[in-house]
Formats: sequence, structure tokens, C-alpha cells
Amino acid sequence: MIYLRALLDAHRWRSRSALPPAPRPLTLHLVAGGGCDGCLVEANALQGAAYDLARHDIRFVDTPHDAELLFVVGVVTRALLPALQARWAAMPSPKGVVAIGDCALGQGPFGTNYATLGGIMEAGLSGMQQCDVALRGCPPAPADILRGLLLLTTGRVVSA
Repeated sequence: MIYLRALLDAHRWRSRSALPPAPRPLTLHLVAGGGCDGCLVEANALQGAAYDLARHDIRFVDTPHDAELLFVVGVVTRALLPALQARWAAMPSPKGVVAIGDCALGQGPFGTNYATLGGIMEAGLSGMQQCDVALRGCPPAPADILRGLLLLTTGRVVSA
């Protein structure tokens, strides 16, 4: 009976092009730098079912070509710098940076030395003025990371 009712109402259906556009999800490309990988563990926990990023229209993508934000965890090493610059250049505009943890902000225990440059601001990415989300902590909890991303979707620059 339901199938018959749907067929009878088919003349009232709208075409797919007449539907309002769906909102685009916030897309993040994860880049793991050097360090203890504590922030990477928390970022991977954030992608689990407990935080349900799909409900908030946030998703991680595998390629920078599909990303709006570069999600950086860990210290920027000299070996990582060329790959980081290539990923930044491959991202379409407008683009931004999310720095998670003290190491990504240049304030962790690794600092600047012969192998590391420090945080993402010391990487010298062309066109990057500031981090859109900068969360301190060693490591910050997944709930804090999610809160920062949700604040970013409201249009505010987040520094905590």
C-alpha cells in the first residue's frame, strides 16, 4: 500500500536539481609531525564512534586536494617540511590550519634544534597568517579538539 501511495504522489516530487544544496562538511587533512605521537592518538580517538564527527559535518580526508583545513599534530621536523609545504600548496583556497597540542604550536618539549623547526608557525607556509584553531595541551583531549572545531564552524578563530 505504501508503494502504491508513493507512485500516486510521484507527480508532486521535486527534481534533484530543485532541492536546496546540502551544506558542505568541514574537511580536515591530518599531518602527523615528530614527537611522542600523543596528540596523534587523541586525533585518532576523535575519529572514533564516540565523538560521531559525521553528526557535526566534520570529516577527515586522505588527500589535501579535498581538504579545507590542514590538521597538524606534533612538532614540524626538517624532514617533514617539504611534504608539509607540498600538502599546503595542493589545498584549494580558502584554506586554513588547525594546530593541536603544544608541539604543533612550538611550545612543547622538543623546541627548535638541528632536527626540528618547532611549531607550524615556524614552517613558513606561504599565505598562512595564523592558525585557525590553536589548542594547547600535552595532549589535548578529543572533546576539547571537537569543541575547538565546532567553534571554528561558527566563524571564530579559536585559541585555547
